[in-house]
Amino acid sequence: MAEGDLELQDLYRDVLVDYYRDATYKGRLEPHDVHAHGVNPVCGDEIELTLTASGATIDEVKFSGHGCVISQASSSMMCEALEGKTFAQAREVAGSFKRFMLERTATAADLHADLEEACALEGVRKFPLRIKCALLAWNTLLQGLDASGEGLKDSEYQEKPMCDTGTKASPAPEASAAKELTFKQIGEAIAPVEDPEIHVSISELGLIYGAEIGESKDASGKRVKLTMSLTSPACPYGPMLLAAVHGALAKLPHVRDVDVDLSFDPVWDPKTMASEEAKDQLGIF
Repeated sequence: MAEGDLELQDLYRDVLVDYYRDATYKGRLEPHDVHAHGVNPVCGDEIELTLTASGATIDEVKFSGHGCVISQASSSMMCEALEGKTFAQAREVAGSFKRFMLERTATAADLHADLEEACALEGVRKFPLRIKCALLAWNTLLQGLDASGEGLKDSEYQEKPMCDTGTKASPAPEASAAKELTFKQIGEAIAPVEDPEIHVSISELGLIYGAEIGESKDASGKRVKLTMSLTSPACPYGPMLLAAVHGALAKLPHVRDVDVDLSFDPVWDPKTMASEEAKDQLGIF
């Protein structure tokens, strides 16, 4: 990588960390006119948005929650760009950001004028599993605006996992209820698994890249496929961690088949992938 590219990468990282640390828009507004809660059940990112408005113009917006540097920095950028905007303008800003993150041909020049710093998230586009982190706040906002347009004050948004297998034929209601398995259950099952070297949950470290739920090979239950990484390709505890994750998933109700795959794309980066709690434990900030 050229020296100029490395300098730009370092600059972008500094911008993200600055927004991540900035507490200007963190908190909860009471009373509020719009409330929206969003969650990414696989990686654990969670956000709560509250905003006040005069008619259809946003006066103030705050967010709370937890997640990686990407999701928290993106939330802060969003709040900064929204104050003083009408709901319609807020949708335009959100649309600009989503196009930038999702369309390969989009460039920083296509970003809304109030999202100049969002170009620091350009590198995230190389890693589809991390795009969800950057978009969580924006999708939660749009859900909240939609609910407000329908006369509702509160709304819930949940990201679909990148590896979701899509729609399948629905079994009889009784059978469906009996064999239901959720991504939340998967997250709860692997939450206790820790890296034995640094004693931090692999979920908090951001080592879980994606999950998939499908039918087992014999159609008698569920199949779970989890994609994860390690803190280093040479991590001596790799086999132990994979076995622990496999065992935790195999204990879930109705799970018959479990696959745990390793991926090092993207390479794990604690500064952008680990949760705030994990970074505190690691002493990164």
